[in-house]
Parts: sequence; C-alpha cells; structure tokens
Amino acid sequence: MVKKLNADDINLTDFLMDNLTTAVFLADKNLKVKKINNAYKALFEKDEYDALNKLCGNSMGCAFAVEENKPCGTTKNCLECMLRKCILNSFKKDDEVQNSYISRRFYIGNKAKMKYFRIKTKYVKYGGEDMAIIAIDDITELEEEKNTIRDMAQRDYLTKLYNRMFLFEAGETMFKNFVRGNIKIAVAMIDIDFFKKINDKYGHAAGDFVIKSVADIFSNELRKSDIVARYGGEEFCVILVIKDKSDSIKVMEKLRKSVENHKFIYEKEEIPVTISIGVTSEIKNSFEELLKEADELLYFSKENGRNRVTSK
Repeated sequence: MVKKLNADDINLTDFLMDNLTTAVFLADKNLKVKKINNAYKALFEKDEYDALNKLCGNSMGCAFAVEENKPCGTTKNCLECMLRKCILNSFKKDDEVQNSYISRRFYIGNKAKMKYFRIKTKYVKYGGEDMAIIAIDDITELEEEKNTIRDMAQRDYLTKLYNRMFLFEAGETMFKNFVRGNIKIAVAMIDIDFFKKINDKYGHAAGDFVIKSVADIFSNELRKSDIVARYGGEEFCVILVIKDKSDSIKVMEKLRKSVENHKFIYEKEEIPVTISIGVTSEIKNSFEELLKEADELLYFSKENGRNRVTSK
C-alpha cells in the first residue's frame, strides 16, 4: 500500500527539493532542530546525530552558545539574535514569511568562521506538529567581496593606510562624540622631514619606500582603535582616543622616536628619516578646525628644528 502524502508533506518536499543548494532545517516551538537537509549538513559539517534534537544555535555551532558554553537562548547576545526572533515570529504570524540577515562567528569543523547568512522562516505543519521551516543562504563570499571593495575604496594604494576621504568621514563621527563628551580625542598632523631632499638624493622609488616604511611603523605602534591616514604626499594624520592630553604627547613622542631609531635601508643605502608632529586635544567648532590647529602646530615643529612634537 502506497502512503499518500498530505498537502503539508508535499509542500515541504517541494521546498527541500527546490532549494538543494540552500541549507534547510525544521525547528519546533522550543527551537529544537527536528529535520535537516543535505545542504545543512554540508554547511555546518554536521550529521543528523550531531544536529537533531538540539537547540538551533547549539546545532549550528553559533558563537553565542559555544563561546559561553550555554544553551542557545540563554546568553545576553541571544536576546538580539534575528534568527531566533524570526523563528518565534513564524509561530505567531503563521501566514507570513520572516526575512532577515545574520552575521557572526560559527564553529564549523571545530574552527571559528565568520559567516553571513540570509535567512527565511515560515510556519508549517509537519507530521501533525507545529514547526518552523528555516532556509539559510550562505552569502559569506559575497559579503567578503563587498567588504574588500569597500576597504579598497577607503585605503591609500601605496601605504594601505586609510585615505583622506575616510579620515574626514571617521573624523566627523569621532568629533561629534568628542563634543558630546562621550570620548576624548587628539588629532595629530605628521610630516616626514626634508622629504624632497630624500627624493632628490635617492630617487622617487626610495621616497615611496620611506613613505611606506613610515606608514608601517605607524600601523605597528598605534592601536587598532586609532585612525591612521595618509593625508597627502609625505603627510599623515592620526586620530587618537585618549584619557587626557598627556596621553597624546606620550604616544606621539614614542612614534617620533620609533621613526628616528629605525634603519631605513634602500638598495643597501641607509636613509636618515625623522618626522615632525603637531598634536591637539582641544575642543573646537568642527573637525576641520582641529585639523587646522594640528597643522599649525606641525608648522611650528618644522620651523623650530624639526624631529619634534608640538602640542596644545
């Protein structure tokens, strides 16, 4: 005797068959995984034994659950989980498809991997039970390509530091927080001393080498939270988040000494390199005014012997 599929079974079968490249699973009202397809197994590197009857986050290897070693739904981050919200909404609004995106780390094959997922959830009746069916499209590669393109647009080609356009965008945001009292910032303008002489004596290729090497020192010495940009030519700009004025002076002095003590060797010749710096942490009317004051302090450093930090 052939078993007849009911309408729900037919719809589910069609859904799974029509989305063979999409990871699909069924979850009950307690958010436990009840059925998975082959794409789910491939995406999360799980077999049915490892995936079924587990809370969805634990089944998928979600970092929220794994890193705190807690059941899915019991961490603070779980409260904001869009996957969880969509599944729960599917039971409340059983005639609507829920759509969202999630991005976070998932532990796949015992390795943490950043993933970007597009998800759809819908209420279904399966085997006489209320279920939510969840479709997961892995769009990680696409998002990474977009991030790479975005990052390239924000970076200087030679130094790989942020470019001037990004500096002003980030600077405006940080300046507004500075004015509100949320953070304290310092802005520094930095110039490679006698750079024209370096170009004239050693050549433009050597000049590019010096610019890139100085940029590498900045990247290594400064924190990831600091904004470091090539402002133009041999000039750089740094935005620091600080506790007080003395912090910025210490950081800039350390930076100056690091450049002064570094051996710049190009084609077996050592090129002496120093930098001059102007840094300010005073509140102004705009980010542009902060830059202007830092530039004036830089000019003072250059006019008074170079290889020095002038602050205000």
